[in-house]
Amino acid sequence: MTFMPTERFVPSMRPSASTLSEGDVHVWCADVRDHWPESVLYDLLNEAEQVRARSFAFEEDRRRYVHAHGFLRVLLGCYLGQSPGSVRLTTGHNGKPCLPSDPRALRFNLSHARALVLCALARDREVGVDVEWRDREFSWHDVASYACSEREQTVLSSLVEPAQAETFFSWWTLKEAYVKALGAGLELPLDRIDVADGFETRSPVPARGDLRDHRWAMFTIPLDLIIPEHW
Repeated sequence: MTFMPTERFVPSMRPSASTLSEGDVHVWCADVRDHWPESVLYDLLNEAEQVRARSFAFEEDRRRYVHAHGFLRVLLGCYLGQSPGSVRLTTGHNGKPCLPSDPRALRFNLSHARALVLCALARDREVGVDVEWRDREFSWHDVASYACSEREQTVLSSLVEPAQAETFFSWWTLKEAYVKALGAGLELPLDRIDVADGFETRSPVPARGDLRDHRWAMFTIPLDLIIPEHW
């Protein structure tokens, strides 16, 4: 397994308690095709995580879970200055994973799709991250019909492929990451979170019915990875 910070957020570095300053957000990317021994990662998981790993019906799902959560523990161990297996995790609002008592107020969020794992970390603020696999059989138009706002659907209809699908997936991941950051689960309907404006600015013009808190900043990170379908 390799892991690295995404280019635009932080320079090349090794994670540690001193590298994450207040106001920073570190986003780490791991390609699990170049993986560490799975047995090592499995042993880092706590009992509940190991039970969860064994519950998957398909080997691929179990392997992805072990790599993603093992990777998360390695990162948290580096930032907290302790062994990955000793990191205690609990769940907060709507089941969002968190640290039970962290004097450094470390926040994190994890997402994985196929061989790709993303983990975002920050201090004194919640973060959310999402990555989606673009399956050729996936009917994104159906999802857009209920996940996009009226303004977003108007914008999508004005585009042509491949910009149409690329825009949808960019918006979809932004919405999912936002909901995960809030720990809102299914409480917040995606079509009421409008990201059709300039989402990297904090002074947008809200769309009608928009429930998004515009104090949050959102970013799309280009990864440009090609992952084999069996992953």
